[in-house]
Amino acid sequence: MNAVADRVKKELLSCARRAYTIGLQTGNGGNLSVRVPDTDLIIIKGSGYSFGETTMDNLVTVNMQGDIVDGPGKPSMEIRTHRAIYRTMPHVHGIFHCHSPWATAYAEGHLEIPAMTFHAEAKMGAVPVLNIAGHGDEAVEQAVESLLGNAPGLQAFVQARHGIFAMAATITQAEHDAELVEETAQIAFLVELRRK
Repeated sequence: MNAVADRVKKELLSCARRAYTIGLQTGNGGNLSVRVPDTDLIIIKGSGYSFGETTMDNLVTVNMQGDIVDGPGKPSMEIRTHRAIYRTMPHVHGIFHCHSPWATAYAEGHLEIPAMTFHAEAKMGAVPVLNIAGHGDEAVEQAVESLLGNAPGLQAFVQARHGIFAMAATITQAEHDAELVEETAQIAFLVELRRK
């Protein structure tokens, strides 16, 4: 199990570095996690660390009940949202969440981010906006479970006033999906500005 856990940790760190380098997530916000295959364990970014500061030594491992199994400090405060996604979507093994500006801005006043390009349409389709106040709490957990329960193939959503949650079989694919959501939101925003 240690070899498998180390492999998915390294993949998570690679995604964190990429997202931080390209500016998809700045500061110490956002979070990402992996579910260790064939276990009930989740490895998640520790609370208070930026994506750029995340290392093998400060990742936190929890079980599906949210109990800390390994690692220093506390898991990201979004652990309830991650657990809700993993419970509702058993095929998901990677979750990427960021506070990217274009998707967060576009989500205000919209029900979804439309698939503005052939690429977005082929890869993902429209991305729904989850209009729920809260931050990793029980209300958000329940809203996420309801959204995903009605859309079992969903790859991403944007929580209003908060940011992108992308879910995939791997953390690498989830990070790529988040990039696509951000790019699509930027294009949608620019198209709307041009039409005004």
